[in-house]
Amino acid sequence: MLRLSTMAKRSYKQNCALALAEDVIGDRWSLLLVRDLLVAPRRYGDLARSLKGMGTNLLAARLKDLESAGIVTRQHDTTGVQTYTLSERGRALEPAVLALIRWGMVHGPQVQEGFHHQDDWDLLALKALFQPAMADELFIKTQFKSQDFTGWMSIEGQILEMGLGEIPGADVVVSGTIKDLFTGPIPPATFVENGQPSKLEAFMSAFALPGS
Repeated sequence: MLRLSTMAKRSYKQNCALALAEDVIGDRWSLLLVRDLLVAPRRYGDLARSLKGMGTNLLAARLKDLESAGIVTRQHDTTGVQTYTLSERGRALEPAVLALIRWGMVHGPQVQEGFHHQDDWDLLALKALFQPAMADELFIKTQFKSQDFTGWMSIEGQILEMGLGEIPGADVVVSGTIKDLFTGPIPPATFVENGQPSKLEAFMSAFALPGS
């Protein structure tokens, strides 16, 4: 019934899978909430800081809608603070989100100076560029550390996982952001804080940038 009440709020009334999906996640900001929660579970304040320009009342409303649709659930972290995370149904949106990221990189508008950006979004952008066939024999844990961002990626065969914070037993520690590493003019080896540059090169080889 919760799902039906959400769909009744705004429905295209079309028996088309795309239209039915739009009924659930087509509202403004909804996919960006899914994007943030694909990176990691978030507290309400984390989401508010990430989604600049979205009023707190609208944020609360969108979270309520996504909960009603069975896409978002509320949990408590290790400190007892309430966090939002994606349900199994919500995580099933990941392939579609990654496809939209790839489309945006190739066909979307140019990046605008002064627009808000968070380094943790690049974890998901990098996952969109992951090439499993190029990572068949890779087993590498990579830690990213910069002034405002700490995150990680792990490649085990053709499986990639990612998250915020630190990962135990990192094979290589990068003292910079993903954007600096993949698009900056500085050689990647310069960013290696701990570990072998060859490990970083192997990690980077598992991704294909647009147009490459």
